[in-house]
Amino acid sequence: MIDLHGHIVWGVDDGPLDRDESLALAHACMKAGVTTFACTSHIRPDKGWINDAARVPHNMERARNVADIAGLKVVQGAEHYVDDAVFGDDAFHDRLVPYGESRWVLVETPYLGPPPDLFGLLARIRRRGFKVLLAHVERFPYLCDHDDVIDRLIDAGHLVQCNLGSLAGAYNARQQKAAERLLKRGVVAVLAGDCHREKDVADNIVAGRAAARKLISAATLERLTVSAPQAILDDASPHKVFP
Repeated sequence: MIDLHGHIVWGVDDGPLDRDESLALAHACMKAGVTTFACTSHIRPDKGWINDAARVPHNMERARNVADIAGLKVVQGAEHYVDDAVFGDDAFHDRLVPYGESRWVLVETPYLGPPPDLFGLLARIRRRGFKVLLAHVERFPYLCDHDDVIDRLIDAGHLVQCNLGSLAGAYNARQQKAAERLLKRGVVAVLAGDCHREKDVADNIVAGRAAARKLISAATLERLTVSAPQAILDDASPHKVFP
């Protein structure tokens, strides 16, 4: 599995608190069959999590410190929260942290409601030469409950990521139903772990893949957890990643 959403860097957000927790997470991921782990630490100024481009060397040094011991490959990334402090000016492209050497970025939309002019913001990101993967869309009713909005996002070249843990009921019943519905509709481009601690690997990745196998074919699961993530790391265009 190539996991494009996870928090392995300790002491920088709501992920591992220390190196021991980070190392335990790395070992658990390897045991569960994760071969490549994207270090998508949060960029959320409202919580004091500033893991932007300037922090990449520091964060990747910490990530490699534990990943090398576990035999896990790590690549850079970040979970970019839609906030004026992140995207509020045209210099935001200097702050973004794309996946690896690609131009793909993981974007998290607000929990309490849609941001003003979401489509306009995403279009600005695209005009700067980036491509957008939307994080755990099943968590946001203003997105996942509206087929027309999801279809419009995909038509614009933005892709949908869902958490495997949602399929396993790791969060709540509403998110589980939403993730199942998105998966059955065939609009999900990537399934990811979003693991923050060692325990999350069993609850999210292992249980989530088992839940997914009841809804989609083995070939589709392979595409959503291996070939599509690899295509993103290879900087493929949206239509090459999905469907």
